[in-house]
Amino acid sequence: MELELRHLRVLCAIADAGSVGRAAAELGYSQPGISTQLRRIERHFGEPLFERGPTGVRPTGYGVEVVAQA
Repeated sequence: MELELRHLRVLCAIADAGSVGRAAAELGYSQPGISTQLRRIERHFGEPLFERGPTGVRPTGYGVEVVAQA
C-alpha cells in the first residue's frame, strides 16, 4: 500500500475526533470503512497508531509522531 493524502486525512480526523465513529461522520464515510482504512494504515507503519478504549481512541506515542507529521 502506498500512503496517500486521504490516508493522512483519516489519521488526523481520528486524532482530532478521538473516535473512529465521529471521524467517519465528519469525513462522510462509514465507521467500518474508516476502521478498515486505519488497520491498513497501521499495517503500513508496522505498529498501532491508536489505543482503542471504551470511550474512543488515543494516539500511541508513535501515533502522536505520525499525526504530527501528517
